[in-house]
Amino acid sequence: MLGEDWAHLTDLEENADSHTARTLYPDSLASRLPGRAHFHYSEISRERTLHILKEYYQYSNCLILLYGKMDFEAVLSFLHQEHLSHYPARQSPVSPAFFQEPVLPGFRSSEEKSPAYLESRTDEASVIDFALDLSAASGLELFFWDQFAQLLDNSASPLHQEARAQGLNHVIQVYVDTLLIHPVLKFRLLNGDAGVKEAFFSVIRSSLQEVSVHGLSRELCLASVRESRMTDSLTREGVHLGCHAAEEIGRYWSLTGKTDYFPLYEQAFREFSADALGEQSLIRSMASEALSPAASALTVTVPSPGLAEKLEQEKKDFLSRQKASMSPRETDALLLRSREFALWNERELTNQDFLIHPGELPAPAAAPAFFQADLSGIEGYFSPVPGALCAGFQLYFDLGFLAKEDLPFLALYQLLLTELDTPSCSSEKQKLLEQEFLHDCTFDEVFPEEEAETHSHPALSVFWYGFPEDFEKSLSFLLEIMGRADYTDTRSIIRALEKYTPDYDLSQGENAASLSYALAESALRKDARFRAAANNQDIYLFFQDTLRRLKEDPAFKEELALRLSETAARILTRSRMVFLAAAREEQLPSIQSAAGRILGLLPSIPGCAHSGNGCGPVQKGELLPSPIIRAAVSLDASSQEIRLIGDFSKRKDFKGRYLPFLTALSDKYLKPALRYRGGAYDCGIDVSLPNGYFSLWCTADPGLEETVRLFQAAGTALKEITLTQEELNGYILSAFSQAQPLSGPLNAGMRAMRRQIAGIRSEYLRELLDDIPSASLEDLEQASDVIQDIIDRGSLGAAGSRSAIDRAAGLFETVTHL
Repeated sequence: MLGEDWAHLTDLEENADSHTARTLYPDSLASRLPGRAHFHYSEISRERTLHILKEYYQYSNCLILLYGKMDFEAVLSFLHQEHLSHYPARQSPVSPAFFQEPVLPGFRSSEEKSPAYLESRTDEASVIDFALDLSAASGLELFFWDQFAQLLDNSASPLHQEARAQGLNHVIQVYVDTLLIHPVLKFRLLNGDAGVKEAFFSVIRSSLQEVSVHGLSRELCLASVRESRMTDSLTREGVHLGCHAAEEIGRYWSLTGKTDYFPLYEQAFREFSADALGEQSLIRSMASEALSPAASALTVTVPSPGLAEKLEQEKKDFLSRQKASMSPRETDALLLRSREFALWNERELTNQDFLIHPGELPAPAAAPAFFQADLSGIEGYFSPVPGALCAGFQLYFDLGFLAKEDLPFLALYQLLLTELDTPSCSSEKQKLLEQEFLHDCTFDEVFPEEEAETHSHPALSVFWYGFPEDFEKSLSFLLEIMGRADYTDTRSIIRALEKYTPDYDLSQGENAASLSYALAESALRKDARFRAAANNQDIYLFFQDTLRRLKEDPAFKEELALRLSETAARILTRSRMVFLAAAREEQLPSIQSAAGRILGLLPSIPGCAHSGNGCGPVQKGELLPSPIIRAAVSLDASSQEIRLIGDFSKRKDFKGRYLPFLTALSDKYLKPALRYRGGAYDCGIDVSLPNGYFSLWCTADPGLEETVRLFQAAGTALKEITLTQEELNGYILSAFSQAQPLSGPLNAGMRAMRRQIAGIRSEYLRELLDDIPSASLEDLEQASDVIQDIIDRGSLGAAGSRSAIDRAAGLFETVTHL
């Protein structure tokens, strides 16, 4: 556990959470957060841990949540017979009041340090929190506070308006934090400096004062209510719905002792929405209450370069002292207990009570139906979704004009969406309309592989959800913000760059996992290589330089405006455009008609605004960097993220029946070596059938070289593991399930159309899925050889601490220090 928590040593926001909790609830149980053993290891002992376990962790005080299509009675009977009945309920010696200690009233303030490594960024890198205690709130009131926070979190709220007016160009968040024993309302400013603490506090106070007197604009409230309606309509589209529902119910239960989470949420939404769209007496009274909380805290968390190294050395010294203080007999006893624990930890205690036979598996789900239509020369795909409450839409804009030097301007173009006025819509109004009409709108760079044929070219994908009756408004609004922004508004561009540039700094530790994945995938897939090139650290440096030049060079303003206008004009064309929509069947004709009419007004070829460059397409080789099979980056992290990807997409010798052996390798080879013995937080093997690869991964790994060695020998190791047919049957079920990612009906239709565009053959995926239940022990030898050959030809990506990356530099073709 210490090793797992140590991986979070430099997590600035987690450390800010801890500092805020300690300031708000000094010397109380509520000040303690989980996952902080790396700051308290000297206080931990076996005896104290066992005492806490016996006193507080009892089944008489737990909640069991079951979700899904299952025999609930059989599951509960199993839990009772095999586990719960072994631990009969008893009266806890600790009163529930122990967890409901009184909150010390008053306002408190502090400035704290967060561990960071030498050379870490410190300017505009601090977190400022203002937290208000909500321990006195009822369950219904907590829902009210959550919806109140959502309104203030909107970019068009008085809070954000006041922040902009006071020159606070920072990301500001408002939310109810329920991870503590007591819930809190939290205002958080990111990428700031300690010097803006008082200004931030003043902005919060003045905006709450305004809301307490005047309430909120009806437009803001209406947009928020409609967004909540959309979110609720999409509930069953979410992946792992049962897990997320259990988490919400569990948090609510831990705070209230009740499980009526969803009925109470619906009641709260109805009452709060009625108030927001009516007199707003509730909203005004909540703002008044927030102005005079019983307990509150203002905390600044500042990165401290060198503190991470200091704490690492202190841990080494502590362990050395502990070892030196032990007698030979104590040392021998510790070694013996460690060996015994390792053996116990590696015991395989499998349960087969609920497994069906592979022969009983249902047939893979059929791909959803869709049809193709021409929309005034635009390629359209439409999927009917029975019973859908809303719709999904996607556009692909041709980016074939791009050269490498255009990528930074593409990134800046996307950053400025909704940040600049258009002729008919202010930036503030755009924020509200985006919330209302472009739900969960995402922009992404794509470059399908050669199998996509005519679609194999760089494109900008734009996806959003919406209500079908609002489609014309949503599409027109999208084209408005994409094509008519005022790029001569230098002041707003500067404000946006000041606010968002720090978010593009990939050297922060939280980016390690995504970077390792991007490095490995980029070596094998053109699509990933394009996305990585459009979102690398050079973009962050470009934004910094652009911000500097806008402030120092008057002539640069016009040059930048022309370049951005050219980028917008080149993107917004009908050239090789593709449109997708999924909705109820009776709604598709009107969507199809409106899409053809509105998109048909776009020019057929890119326009030119910047006379310095031609507008014709460029060679693809000028855009994409050469693939690097083994690459690593170092950043501000205390552990490593490692990824090895094996490509089976074009291999005729790879069969679906080999997938269960990958699951077995993860369970019997990687996890014992890396998680149980190596100290990594977790590891495993993922498979993506549509992408045609599997990936071996390890997260929060204190090592690197040994992990890579184990990865590279995984195929051969398959021959050495002990595997029975009964165990293999279990892995067949797991592989069959994991190979079919969960998706709601709306997203299933969208996914089927995306695969068609990407040239992914549904028949091939079906062949692999159908072959999974055929796996037998006789296939192990051949599976081992094929998997090992794929691994030998695979790609490797790693991201982590500089010291670990430098030690393992010989494993990689390139090493980059961010």
